[in-house]
Amino acid sequence: QELLAVSTNGETMYCLLEIVAVVPDFLAPKLVQHLDWLKSILSSSKEEIRQYATELYAIVIFYSKSGLDFNSEIEELLRTLNGKNSELALGSLLTLGYLVGLKMKSVRSQVNQSVESTHDSTDSRLLTRTVKTIAALLGDSNAAIKATACQSLGEIGRNGQLMLPPGVELVTGNNVLENGVESVQNERQEEPKRAKVENKGDEEITKLSIVRMLIALIRTSNETNKIKERAAACLGNICVGDVEFPHRKTAIEELINAIQSKQVELQFTIGQALVDIAMGSTSPQARYIWTTSKEDHQKNVKDLKEEVGWFLNELLSKYISHCNPHLRQAACIWLLTLMRQAGHHEALQKSLPDIQRGFMRMLSENDEVTQDMASKGLGQVMEVCTPEQKDSLVSELVETLMTGKRAKTEVNADTTVFQGGALGKAPDGGGLSTYKELCAIATDLNQPDLIYKFMHLANHNATWNARKGAAVGFSTIAAQAGEQLAPYLTQIVPRLYRYQFDPNPKIQQAMSGIWNVLVQDNKKTVDTYLKQILDDLLKNLISNQWRVRESSCLAVSNLLRGRVLDDIIDDIPQLWDTCLRVRDDIKESVRLAADQTCKVLSKVSIKVCDVSNGMVGKKAISLILPCLLQCSLNSTVKEVRAIGLSTILEISRNAGSLLKPNIPVLVTALLEATSGLEPEVINYLSLQLGTQASQDKLDSARIAASKMSPMMETVNRCVQYVDSTILPELIPRLVELIKGGIGVSTKAGCSSFVVSLVYQCPQDLSPYAGRLLAAFLHGLNDRNAAVRKTNATAIGYLVKISKDSSVEKLIQRLKSWYLESEGPNARHACSVTVHAIAKNSPDCLLRHANLVMPLAFFAMHEQRKKDEELKKTEETSEWEDVWNEISPGTEAGIRLYLPEIVSLLSSCLQLQTWSVKAQAAQAMTTVAQKLQSQLGQPHLGDLLSSLLDGLSGRTWDGKEVLLKALSAACTSCKAEMIKGECAGTKQPSLEQIVTVVLRECGKEQRLYKMAAMQSLGPVLELYQLDHFSAVWDLTYSFVNQMSKPEENEETSLNQKQDLIACALTLLGEAWPMTQTTQENFAEMFANLLCDSIPLSSWKLQVIILKDLHKLLTRLIIFKQDQLVNNKGKAGLLTRKLLSASLANLSNMKYVVLRTESLALIDLILHRLSGCGQLSILPEQLRTDLTKELSELADSGPWELRDQAKELTALLSCPTIYENSQPQAMEH
Repeated sequence: QELLAVSTNGETMYCLLEIVAVVPDFLAPKLVQHLDWLKSILSSSKEEIRQYATELYAIVIFYSKSGLDFNSEIEELLRTLNGKNSELALGSLLTLGYLVGLKMKSVRSQVNQSVESTHDSTDSRLLTRTVKTIAALLGDSNAAIKATACQSLGEIGRNGQLMLPPGVELVTGNNVLENGVESVQNERQEEPKRAKVENKGDEEITKLSIVRMLIALIRTSNETNKIKERAAACLGNICVGDVEFPHRKTAIEELINAIQSKQVELQFTIGQALVDIAMGSTSPQARYIWTTSKEDHQKNVKDLKEEVGWFLNELLSKYISHCNPHLRQAACIWLLTLMRQAGHHEALQKSLPDIQRGFMRMLSENDEVTQDMASKGLGQVMEVCTPEQKDSLVSELVETLMTGKRAKTEVNADTTVFQGGALGKAPDGGGLSTYKELCAIATDLNQPDLIYKFMHLANHNATWNARKGAAVGFSTIAAQAGEQLAPYLTQIVPRLYRYQFDPNPKIQQAMSGIWNVLVQDNKKTVDTYLKQILDDLLKNLISNQWRVRESSCLAVSNLLRGRVLDDIIDDIPQLWDTCLRVRDDIKESVRLAADQTCKVLSKVSIKVCDVSNGMVGKKAISLILPCLLQCSLNSTVKEVRAIGLSTILEISRNAGSLLKPNIPVLVTALLEATSGLEPEVINYLSLQLGTQASQDKLDSARIAASKMSPMMETVNRCVQYVDSTILPELIPRLVELIKGGIGVSTKAGCSSFVVSLVYQCPQDLSPYAGRLLAAFLHGLNDRNAAVRKTNATAIGYLVKISKDSSVEKLIQRLKSWYLESEGPNARHACSVTVHAIAKNSPDCLLRHANLVMPLAFFAMHEQRKKDEELKKTEETSEWEDVWNEISPGTEAGIRLYLPEIVSLLSSCLQLQTWSVKAQAAQAMTTVAQKLQSQLGQPHLGDLLSSLLDGLSGRTWDGKEVLLKALSAACTSCKAEMIKGECAGTKQPSLEQIVTVVLRECGKEQRLYKMAAMQSLGPVLELYQLDHFSAVWDLTYSFVNQMSKPEENEETSLNQKQDLIACALTLLGEAWPMTQTTQENFAEMFANLLCDSIPLSSWKLQVIILKDLHKLLTRLIIFKQDQLVNNKGKAGLLTRKLLSASLANLSNMKYVVLRTESLALIDLILHRLSGCGQLSILPEQLRTDLTKELSELADSGPWELRDQAKELTALLSCPTIYENSQPQAMEH
């Protein structure tokens, strides 16, 4: 009291109230003297202080023994209700409730006889008027007055029955809510009618009318929640104090009907009110709260009337499964309240299974509050149920948690399937939440099956809500039902572990809550159930629900971290396979979770496969490596390949000798992966390259890069562990990969690996060399030059450890390829292969040199393309390298292998391929030119016979090479040719050869004709064979026509000039020493040549001058001993020749013409002067000659000046002319 005088606050006032209320008879009289002070506090502006003060004031007034008039106090308080002080009015109103309530309690309990006798004269009509006055204020416009009136009226009703008539029910409660929402709407339409009947005036206020007014306050949307809560509490209290309250069921039904929307806070108050109404005077609210406990109260009211059984039946049968979600939520709260207040009630005990199922149904609701309430309800059920019922509850709850199974729900048009906004809005702006709205949108879209998809989605959502709700309930009862849960731990722990990682944070939180309650030692529990947990995760990693897949991935990541995995090593391959598949999931969040899992799994796999783990590591490698090789490296997903490859490489780096049993699988897989893991831009670039040279450079770069790749690094690391125990399994896989591998890098890697094996274990590899040779020989057909080269390199090493028979077969195969194949790829393959053998296994090549060297010599002469004439091709240089590596020198090498060379070349000339024939002829040319006189019998005869045979038949491209070879053989081996003819060998005679070549000269093909003439001339000239008549007939027709230009293009003229040049050259070379032929053709030949000089180009003029020089040189009549006797003929011929050459002597443009002209003049003058016959030259001709020679001597080319001076001096010598004059005169 003294403290309140200094500082008035709620806590102090409550303490004073509690002290006085506990022993009111003793302490209340002592506060009478302070009534004025208490009365002043009634008007406090603080509601808390005012509330405690009003109750304390009422107790002091009621229990005072100082003769205070109860009626007068009532009257005074009633008068203050209409005062201007609103706080005092509120205090007075609440004081009236406590004061009248104490009076009602006193009358009901008949406990304090003294108090009852003191107030025996209290007028019951005053109490009735007071109740009506307070009831009338329920309709006041002031919210505070209405709230306080509800509290005051409720306090009166809690302590005793209202002194009011019961009222008559015009509408029974049996129809309330029978048809769901429609009956609620009907009920609301009836409300105005009942109000008119019940409230004709103040005297008509009845218990029923008060129920209606309170329900109206709860139902209206204009009132605050505070007023609604006070009204609900008031309604409950009215039914508590009146043992025989006539409208108990009506009050329950009306209060349930008042539910309009989601009002969670209000439902707790309404739930308490409903329980109070149902329990009536048995409710704990009916006791004197200051001195009577709930247990004592229950003992005294066992036989009083109540409606708990009926109310419970209504909740379970109608409202727990109602289509309105707000009403279901409210029913769940009410049921929980009922369980808390009357859990041990007989009606509830009988219906515990039904109550349990009701709460279980509520666990699948979308609303978290509902799930929480259902969880708490299950906890309440657990507290009051028997051990057998506990077993049933735990079993059913575990089933819901494991499967998401839930009770069936009837669906009608207004059933809410989705929460508002979950599916957006309909095209017309309407909602998409109720079953009716979903059906409407499906109909509008003309897709009736859409409703099934909607319902499937809703069912999926409800399943997870059920699991979440079960989790909430589970955490509530887990601590209470340890023994009952023990048999289910094997099922619960794996699921709970996974549920902790659900993408939904709410479900994740709920499941973590269960886990924390259920599991005391997290590490120990997980270790105990590790196998079960992993089995569950493996199963659910491929679930058809993305959230299950995602949660399983995250759970695996958490499970594997920092844990000893010796017991689950057998499951790691399956785990890898599944996680890598999920890494390519359609949903991004699942892919990210799987990526995280794969990274953790990678670290774990690397650790467990370490060589330090002994047998465990060995077993892990044997299980994990094959799985990774199969599942990751062959995947089309870049990320999968990357994580798999990095793991494989790290395992290989740390595994050491444990890799040995897995080398066959590991090596072949890594080799195959080298191409698959190349950047895609490399393949694109390869397709875009236009030239073969660029392609070869790119492929060489790819091979070089692949050799430095991590895959090849690992492959090379494995080589050291290969031995005779590994090869039987490795070789078949390797051979298959060599034959069927795809990609430049893979094929090159196979070759590199085999080369390393040759170095590492040659003896062990030797039995398999034949199979490997065959595989690489197959690879030589690859269209890629770089691949062919790498295969050839491998062959070059393999022959070192191969049988001689295998090497011989290889060389024979290469030889047949080279000779029979028309494409350049085969020849390139042969060249690089033989070159590789010569480079890497020279001793082996030496043993088979008789097979290789003829082929190398032949291949050296392969014809080059025009654009390669200035640069040797790669193949040519390689064949030359082989030849130079084995042979002691060109001539010596040819002599050493001459029989084999001649045999090969002869056989090549018999083939049908023109290029091979030409190449063989070219090689024959080299043989003849290099050996010359050393090319004896029978090889020379064989070459000549082969060439002559090859010349038969039609003309083909390259056939001219045979003519050149024939000419070279004849010109280079003159001595052996003559010796062969004399010895009577099978060697073709010169006449046979010339006849064949003359025949070929008659062919129509211009270039071939020219080649034939070029080949014939040197032979005729060297051997002085007289076939000039045939040559004249062959060439005269088109040489004589050169003065007639054709009407074709310039190229035609040039071609004609080339042909004429060949013909003129042949005529000069074919000019014989035979007198008869000279007599017949000398004059015609000279005239032809001299007449052609003015009409010819400078090039032809040079040839003509050379022919004239040969004509005179070989002309018999122009010999020293014949010239005097044939002065006439010789004079005419020389004059003609000198005149023809004199014109070119002054040609300042072409020095070669002046040189040849001067040579011809020099021949004539020296020949004439030698026999003293210069005088046969006419004076004018001598003068012209002297003039031209003098000019040439003075201003001509330096190399011609001396010769010109000499000839000038020769012409100027008078002695010569004097000595020859008589003869000239005589002639």
